Amino acid sequence: MMTKIEMEAMEAVIGMRKEMAKANEIDWEQRRYEIAKDYYVMACSQAKARGGETVGDLLEAAAWVSVVAAEKLIKVLKKK
Repeated sequence: MMTKIEMEAMEAVIGMRKEMAKANEIDWEQRRYEIAKDYYVMACSQAKARGGETVGDLLEAAAWVSVVAAEKLIKVLKKK
């Protein structure tokens, strides 16, 4: 039979183990955000207006491409 102190110690160790396991998991939403943000900055820096395009059009296109690119990369990374 375990004493109360031993049971509490065991629960603490189990809790620490769960926290460590959680800390090692990849936060895919955070990664998706980071990838999209980096891609957006790159896309905006290389964008050039053509014809009747406005700056708003370019920013919207850059945002769309960034999200799609991030989703595709995350999909590939999850397979590995």
